[in-house]
Amino acid sequence: MKKKAIKIATSTAVVASAFVAAAPAHQADAATNVDQLVLDAQNAATVLKWAISIEGSGDGVTQPWAQYNNAKLAVAKAEAALTGLSFSDKLKYQARLADPKLQVKRAQSYIDAITSSEKIAGLTASLKAAVATNDIEKVEAAYHVATAEYRKQAILLDRVYGQSTRDQIRNAVKPALESLVASVKNEVTVNMLVKSASVNATATKYEEAAQNLTDAQAILDANVLKWETSLQKSLDDVAAAIPLQVLSVSRVDANTVTVKFSKSVGSVLPAGQFVFDKGLLVQAASVSADEKTVTLTTSTQVAGTTYSLAYQGAATGKSFSVPANAGDSSLVVDAKDTARLEVSDTRAYTVTLKNADGTNYTGAVKVDLYDASGAPLAANTDITLSSLITNVDGTTLYSAPLAEGNVTANTSAGLDGKVTFVVTGGGTTNAVYPVITRVEDGAEVEGGLTYFYTVAAADTVVPATQFATTDYLDKTNNYVVFGGVKYNFDANDTFFIEGSVKTLDQFKAALSTGDTMSVDFDSTVASNSVWNISDDITAAASISITNPSDVVTYDGVNYRLTGKGQAGSKVVIYKEDNTNAGFLLSEDDVVAQTVVDASGNWAVQAANLDQNAANTLYALQVGSGETTADAFAASKFDTSEVINVGKFTADTGGIVLDATPGAAGLSTNDTIQFTFLNSAFGHDFINGTGTIKVNDGYGKFATLTVKHTATSLAGEVTVTGITSDVGFDNTSAGITLVTVTGLKNQDQLNFNLASSLDLILN
Repeated sequence: MKKKAIKIATSTAVVASAFVAAAPAHQADAATNVDQLVLDAQNAATVLKWAISIEGSGDGVTQPWAQYNNAKLAVAKAEAALTGLSFSDKLKYQARLADPKLQVKRAQSYIDAITSSEKIAGLTASLKAAVATNDIEKVEAAYHVATAEYRKQAILLDRVYGQSTRDQIRNAVKPALESLVASVKNEVTVNMLVKSASVNATATKYEEAAQNLTDAQAILDANVLKWETSLQKSLDDVAAAIPLQVLSVSRVDANTVTVKFSKSVGSVLPAGQFVFDKGLLVQAASVSADEKTVTLTTSTQVAGTTYSLAYQGAATGKSFSVPANAGDSSLVVDAKDTARLEVSDTRAYTVTLKNADGTNYTGAVKVDLYDASGAPLAANTDITLSSLITNVDGTTLYSAPLAEGNVTANTSAGLDGKVTFVVTGGGTTNAVYPVITRVEDGAEVEGGLTYFYTVAAADTVVPATQFATTDYLDKTNNYVVFGGVKYNFDANDTFFIEGSVKTLDQFKAALSTGDTMSVDFDSTVASNSVWNISDDITAAASISITNPSDVVTYDGVNYRLTGKGQAGSKVVIYKEDNTNAGFLLSEDDVVAQTVVDASGNWAVQAANLDQNAANTLYALQVGSGETTADAFAASKFDTSEVINVGKFTADTGGIVLDATPGAAGLSTNDTIQFTFLNSAFGHDFINGTGTIKVNDGYGKFATLTVKHTATSLAGEVTVTGITSDVGFDNTSAGITLVTVTGLKNQDQLNFNLASSLDLILN
């Protein structure tokens, strides 16, 4: 038994010895295999390195897919072979693989950049093609696509390794697109501003519309544009469609007020056309260079008083207030307009305060916040006091609520008499405005109202909702607000209108209060939200003539007609010219025709209306693929608009001077009575002032300032002032009217003095 045990032990030892002897040979083979794989990866990476370098075989155009795939595969095989090696061996081989992996990464950037350059070249070609069409709308659409995509693709171009390689790829495509974009940037900007003005005008936001047009005109004036004529016409059409009205009245100081108009009022505007209530007198008026702002010099304004303005005898609904005890200084806040922001945004207010003697006020100042209804903002709202009112440097103003629930901050004005603070949204929808009080005398001023909206969360689904209940709709900045939540839309979204896929512009043109719409919303810009207008209230909108419905615009040759309709539809204007009552296609005359623009507006110039008769007009709306007969059968026409377009001028021998009793000849307070041609049209002057230039028959001239008021007889004006040449004979029987300016009739038509007429002395 003992011998057997020894024999077995001996055999076991031999086997173990054989096993130990074999191990080194196996590890050597594995190491050799890994070493070869790593060497293969290094060699493949070297080939790839030269394929993506301009110094090598790279040309910046060809994508080296074969070299890239070989190197990537070789690196993958080598890394897979590292499994099972010792830690030190792994580190050694991983160090050798660092450069191959780097070359693969650089090759990815190189290939991506070439793909990007191809896309940029395509964008350039698309924009060139759009420019070649001479259609500014197509150019604008291609411009936005090109610039938006370019920003993303340019990043990929900048990732290429090696300055010379990177420059070769970039320079092949970037300069061409950048130059092309720059060449049409002004044109696109003007077109966008004009369309924004049209949208704002449609929404009766005339001040914003006027600013849009001012900005657009500045670009037109400063540059030579490709489509300058058509862009200027579009701008002029929108400007003409905006009614002349007072947009705002602002106090500058105790004797100065500025009045802003929606459009040009001409280079001269008499002070007498402006009247304030409560005894405030207008002593002088000067028109700014843009002819839209008039600066009025007034008698001294009374502190704590609100003055309302009337222009040309009609109330404007605009007023300004003089702060209590403000003296000649008042309190002035820079942010007076209404702003609409998101809850993460901030709004800064700067208030300038002065003492009654005009020196800077440096005393205590109180800031209170109020909600949109005018109630003090509660301290327990989601907006905390510390996040609401801070100094411009970010430090929190000292807070001390004067009454429970009020959000109040106390501070002091600086040596320059200014207080600057920041209001920040606090997480949920709110609307706030600050009231800044000068503690010394209690004088206060309000800052502009700021709406802070929460933004809809991703994956928010809103079922069909009536826009009649929408909080706010802004088609210029592409968002709607309902339920206190802001929903943005952009070109990445999908739009449907009553089952049909639409573009962003088509969606915006149709979007209006009253639509029934659902939204599957994703808040990220790059993601896709789905908007569906299931009931578009404008889809069957009737055509209408909005001007002249009560105002006739006449330039001596053409009559301008404007109106509303369905975007993209054709509009045909007919003049009733038959013995039958009503509108008949076969018998009535076509005055003009056009196409309704994207904002639902149209405008035409008509030159063939009767000059001395009533004209009955009809507007017919013809949709895409529809005939005029189809549209007529479907009653797609506006009810008749009757306009009297007879010339507004005087009948021969119809101007009589009634001298003031006791004053010989022509003098102030005389009245001049006009008898109008086409008197059946009911012409009369509107309240206001004008000027009349007369000749005494001996070569001497005088300029009369005249006015028509609510108490004047029809066609009567009163002489309020006379400026004459030396030697002018005011008693001459041969006085004739040479020119008449500023006098208009009830339809805003300027009086037309075709030739000089005798002034008959009564």
